[in-house]
Amino acid sequence: MKKVFAVLLIFLFLSSCTIPTFKKNNIYNDNILYSCIGDFDGDSRADTIYLVKEKDIIKIVFKSKRMTKTQKIKLNINNFYCSVEDINDDKCDDFIINTIEDDVENIYIFTFKDAIKEILSPHIINNQINFIKKGSIYTVSCGNYKSQIKSNEDLNLKLLYSTTEYTEYGKSIITEGILVNKDNQPRYTLSITYKINSLGKLNFLDIKCHPGEK
Repeated sequence: MKKVFAVLLIFLFLSSCTIPTFKKNNIYNDNILYSCIGDFDGDSRADTIYLVKEKDIIKIVFKSKRMTKTQKIKLNINNFYCSVEDINDDKCDDFIINTIEDDVENIYIFTFKDAIKEILSPHIINNQINFIKKGSIYTVSCGNYKSQIKSNEDLNLKLLYSTTEYTEYGKSIITEGILVNKDNQPRYTLSITYKINSLGKLNFLDIKCHPGEK
């Protein structure tokens, strides 16, 4: 009888208590759009990257055994895919996001060695491409490379996509686009090949411009 009474007291005590539940981090819940594992800081230990949506804000979260870093980014999340690759040969994995919007495939690349750093984006590559018209001569140049064409039409440069590929130069990034006339008809195809070094600088390797659309 005493044992039964003791059990009842314990049951009543437990039922009257609120047992707290702990979340490791409120950010890692249903708001996760993507997550992956890699050695992003070069310490030979597994780290985790989360792509998180909080209301209308998109964030990249880097989590290692030593720290957690967070950075807001501008990203179209309606159509995207991600991958992990050491794109700049610094012995650390990089986080690559490809988004597709209005038939244009954009690429974003982030490194995490010292801080979360965006080393490639549509804004960065557009700032590196010079498109100049002088008379009927159009010149497209990047770094020390350039390509020239002659046309009596008014042409505009439209970038279509960027992707990582293995080329004759090794692991590279290729950005392709077209030169279109005022009626948005393609007249020339543009292909730019480049690499990103360990400091995040774009090193251009080749640029080609051909008549017509691929």
